[in-house]
Amino acid sequence: MSRLPLLVEPEWLEAQLGSPDLRVIDASWYLPDAARDARAEHAGQHVPGAVYLDLSTDLADLEAPVRNTVAPPERLARAFAAAGVSNEDRVVIYDRKGGYSAGRVWWTLRYAGHEHAALLDGGLERWTREGRPSSDCAEAPARGIFQARAEPRWLASREDVLRALADGSAQIVDARSPARFRGEGVEPAKRPGHIPGSRNVPYDANLHGDPPVLKRLDALRSVYEDAGVSLERPIITSCGSGVTASLTAFALQLLGHERVAVYDGSWAEWGNTDELPIETGP
Repeated sequence: MSRLPLLVEPEWLEAQLGSPDLRVIDASWYLPDAARDARAEHAGQHVPGAVYLDLSTDLADLEAPVRNTVAPPERLARAFAAAGVSNEDRVVIYDRKGGYSAGRVWWTLRYAGHEHAALLDGGLERWTREGRPSSDCAEAPARGIFQARAEPRWLASREDVLRALADGSAQIVDARSPARFRGEGVEPAKRPGHIPGSRNVPYDANLHGDPPVLKRLDALRSVYEDAGVSLERPIITSCGSGVTASLTAFALQLLGHERVAVYDGSWAEWGNTDELPIETGP
């Protein structure tokens, strides 16, 4: 199996299409107010051979009280196997928003113990703008053999966050917009604000350009350092419901930061739990 970097270029992926150990996942996903159907968009156009996975249904625990909670390992194993993914396959993930939701599926694979996953830099928009091939054919991959091995280090609970607040064992990085972080924007949770002491690095601060791609490493490092985040200490990432927090975890991995976990409940849990502390303002 050839080495797979964390971030791959469209040219690299096009040359690899058809490789027997390569799987491509379309992870496009939108909030309801976007009024877009990601599964239908996939059916109309996708990277040849790509299969679609919905992070909020295929990979989520539908019985959990908090939306988008990651599914138990055995369910993740079934979902990835149905998508044709085996444990030793190389998996490239993309979306239509520069990594907005692809990061979540990448993180889910890592949580499930799969180590050979990458994002396509620039996603489908860059792919098509560069004139690379696309397909509207329904893909029917052979079922993979996927044994999930949960890696708890990737996942943080609200108890982990409370512990970090009490003993300073980890920093909290919030990937929501500055307005939501301050408690001024439209907030789906009943309480606006942020986790006390957390730092705000909006998910799109990891991106630049049109179509959006990941910032180069020096610029990416500056984004976190300028926000007061130490890249030498453990980090827990958070957002609205654990989606864009996963892109933050990916960006930190690009920077070589290994001690990062995603708070899966994020503000959907924290902001709706009255006894948990909050702050507003900068």
